[in-house]
Amino acid sequence: MPILDDIPPEIRRAACAFHEAGHIVVGWEHRRYITHAWLRPPYGFSGETCFEPYTRGFQIGSPVDRQRAEVEITILSAGYCGEMIYWNAEGLKWYPGAISSHEDDLRQMTPYLALLQVPDEAALRARCSTAATAILYRPAMLAAQARIARRLSDQRRIDRDEVDDIIGRATA
Repeated sequence: MPILDDIPPEIRRAACAFHEAGHIVVGWEHRRYITHAWLRPPYGFSGETCFEPYTRGFQIGSPVDRQRAEVEITILSAGYCGEMIYWNAEGLKWYPGAISSHEDDLRQMTPYLALLQVPDEAALRARCSTAATAILYRPAMLAAQARIARRLSDQRRIDRDEVDDIIGRATA
């Protein structure tokens, strides 16, 4: 496995862009729209996707909120899934092995897992990752993810209108 610092900057930036695009595409599928997403300066090796806030909080015991919590875990899982689509591309020799880009997403899952109080959190995370992957591997969504990632990698930022335009054209 290569040392992370040996991976060319444009490849690391593209991997990060695919990670954020994974969140964006799966969020869009679940009607969780972004305000914006960006790759952090100076190199774009990390990023952030900002979703429109919920208009109300989560309530323990609410079936609707339990489903919302699972959707959030699916969206958080989608970053890693989206990044793996990039790393698994044919001919890409730089895959760094175990990647740490998902650690922040795993931390953000904590309140949703606490709300759900499931006996097997690993099984729930696996189910959510599978759901995210299924969305991302739809041909139209693969194309949309690639276009969103390219925009993020090139411009370092994307907003909701651009995402709606890209995904809307891909799914039309």
